[in-house]
Amino acid sequence: MISVIIPTLNRADSLALALESMTRQQAPGNDFEVLVVDNGSTDHTKAVVQAFADELAWAHLRYIFEPEPGLLSGRHRGAQEAQGDILSFLDDDVELDPGWLAAIQNAFTDATVHLVGGRNLPHYESEPPPWLQYFWQKCPGGQLCTELSILDLGNQSHLIDANYVWGLNFSIRKGTLFELGGFHPDCIPKRLQHLQGDGETGLTRQANQQGYKAIYEPLALLHHVVPAARLTPEYFESRYFYQGVCDSYTAIRDRYRSQDAGADAIGKAQRLNYYVGKIKGRLASLAKGSAEYRAIRRRCKVAYTAGFAFHQQQVAQHPALLEWVIKEDYWDYQLPNIVVASLS
Repeated sequence: MISVIIPTLNRADSLALALESMTRQQAPGNDFEVLVVDNGSTDHTKAVVQAFADELAWAHLRYIFEPEPGLLSGRHRGAQEAQGDILSFLDDDVELDPGWLAAIQNAFTDATVHLVGGRNLPHYESEPPPWLQYFWQKCPGGQLCTELSILDLGNQSHLIDANYVWGLNFSIRKGTLFELGGFHPDCIPKRLQHLQGDGETGLTRQANQQGYKAIYEPLALLHHVVPAARLTPEYFESRYFYQGVCDSYTAIRDRYRSQDAGADAIGKAQRLNYYVGKIKGRLASLAKGSAEYRAIRRRCKVAYTAGFAFHQQQVAQHPALLEWVIKEDYWDYQLPNIVVASLS
């Protein structure tokens, strides 16, 4: 069985589009379930899920309320409630191609496959600004734009580094997820940004270390909805601050937990994220692109550095925060009550 898990928070209208695209799936059989994990919404999320009860009866649609803040609580609650041996995690702002579910099903017929990532294309709600073109990065087989979670590695299925299996379209064997320790904290509310982790990155790094097979399946296609609010310099700036916090978390875990820990741990974490495109543009030359793009890029670099420094400083000042960062795993997920200076 495949368990499709959709954590969501106060995006009922986006969720409705995602669920509507699920009704169009052309998958053989009915060995599927869809779990919507409501991460504490105050809008009409529950009503939206209830409205699809009949259309998705074949997918055994379930609504689960999980009030603990952060995407991790939704992911882990969904994994614990899931009945399937394959877990497919989706964002709540995606629209699935009709062949998506069948493609996931087919990909896992190979018993040696542990993780499957798909083709994530943009659905712009407004015309992209000219400067966006310079944030696209070439990669083996295709191109990506990490700032908007867009990934296109071509038309052929092939082996990939597990770090290219991104959270908006992330499928994994349930046993593998638990064996590797699950996800790390992610999408923490801004007021709790010091508790942010590196999401699926820690998990995919573990998968690489274990030599687990990950594949890119282009038919596992979805479109990521990109609203106008995400096509602004301010959004990109905030995205880079967030990435700085994530990379600080990774670096600290490396320093305290890895057998390869040492003075170069931060450098290792930064290089890793460069190669998988997590912080694309941070190390590239400012010579290319328009003047507007270069100005935005400079703002992003400053924001990334500020995010990294913010997290490093908070961990240094709060021993309890260090304990949070280096936890073995987060299956007993509950955000600790650690008060830090508010972000300006």
